[in-house]
Amino acid sequence: MQELSFTHRELLGAGSFARQGAVLVCLIGLFAFIGPFGTYDSIGLAGRFGYWTLALGANWLVCASVVMLTLRLTDAWTGSSRLLAVAGAALTAAFPGTGVVHTAEILFRPDYEGGNALPTIYLGVAVLMVAISLLVVAVLPRRRTAPAEEEALPSGEPGAAPPSSRFLDRLPPHLGRDLVYLRMADHYVEAFTAAGSTLVLMRFADAVAELEGTGGLRVHRSYWVAKEHVTRATRRNGRTVLHLTGGHEAPVSRGYLAAVREAGLA
Repeated sequence: MQELSFTHRELLGAGSFARQGAVLVCLIGLFAFIGPFGTYDSIGLAGRFGYWTLALGANWLVCASVVMLTLRLTDAWTGSSRLLAVAGAALTAAFPGTGVVHTAEILFRPDYEGGNALPTIYLGVAVLMVAISLLVVAVLPRRRTAPAEEEALPSGEPGAAPPSSRFLDRLPPHLGRDLVYLRMADHYVEAFTAAGSTLVLMRFADAVAELEGTGGLRVHRSYWVAKEHVTRATRRNGRTVLHLTGGHEAPVSRGYLAAVREAGLA
């Protein structure tokens, strides 16, 4: 199964969550102030803050989870098919989203009578979720592919193109392709290049497999290094540590020590 990369700064990182949280807070404040969908006339200001905190906050989480899962499962699909999958997932996510808004109506709108309004609520939630989902797809970093007619120069010659790697294509353009090392981070792979770092949502073993033939090796169950970026090796607390360009370090576990020595890195 192919999986989708999400950059640390663009979707899943702490900075991204902070930005999303700021946008969410601004939307809650805006909706509470202007009172759309009849909330201005029927709910006081404090109640509107509670209503929109529940309605927008919970649906934001539902929509984000569904979009991330769908994009992860459809990474290898074509553009149009992927957009349809995301739109369909958003329509499905609108069902629990309708339940969230229905709950907010019961809690904060005294004259709410329930059942008859559910189709209308679903329609509004569905439109909102589809719009958010397609916006997320639109802003995700696109993969870069080399022109079909461009031929790679033989390895080792001046100006030779770097080895082809699907994993390198997952990295955002501003980080370049000069990969220093990878580190496992829970369900993600944290990739460090000479220009910065990013998180990629995939299995570590799959990332290592995609980098086969690019001049690196796995040195630990949670670390892969590019051999050209290893500057020296030292012993620390009875274990081998590789020092990398940029001041980074990667531990070497006993199971990979023989391969590291064979590669001349320790």
